[in-house]
Amino acid sequence: MPRSRNKSNLAAARARMYRDLVFECAERVFAEEGVAESSMQDLAAEAGISLKTLYATFPGKQDIYREILAERGAGLVAAVDRASSTEGTALERLRIGLRDIVRYLMEHERFFRILLQEGHAWGLDPRSGSGRESWESGLSILTDVLKQGIASGEFLPADPELLAPTINAILQVQLSRLLAREAEPDADAIADEILVTLDRMLRGVVPDPANRAA
Repeated sequence: MPRSRNKSNLAAARARMYRDLVFECAERVFAEEGVAESSMQDLAAEAGISLKTLYATFPGKQDIYREILAERGAGLVAAVDRASSTEGTALERLRIGLRDIVRYLMEHERFFRILLQEGHAWGLDPRSGSGRESWESGLSILTDVLKQGIASGEFLPADPELLAPTINAILQVQLSRLLAREAEPDADAIADEILVTLDRMLRGVVPDPANRAA
């Protein structure tokens, strides 16, 4: 019985190892070449494994792609959720959340590049797919923060259900442009640049640059 258990544990560990290896290599290939342009042969070659082993790990390319969207999307939502649950005003929570989002996407730049290449529009409902649950969760958290800010008078009166996806779209566009512009991007500096736009939209003011990091 112990020998059988050891074999089972070894098989499970090997499966996790191959899963993690394929995940990492596929994320790199998808970010550089695009999902549609990549093949299972490309992924197997990048991972240094046989096609048979690759297919034993994931049934197909779309399964790997969905796994990347689900795992990285869940991580992004977790970063937003941590910020939203902190004490403070709506504006403070928004600032913390934005910085956490920027940091996460910079730490997982390949994931961000995949989203851009595949045309994921953060301001629009994806309707279906692995990214929809993450999109809905993140949007719900942001909407709650906006409702708090509008109710407290921190933000200008507006429809939070419309503001939330609008902010998502602004974040996607500005983050992609700022990352492309900076040779060595700094997460906090990029977040501060985006906050200037959000301050104009939500509060109707241009913040003092000296106080942006507050």
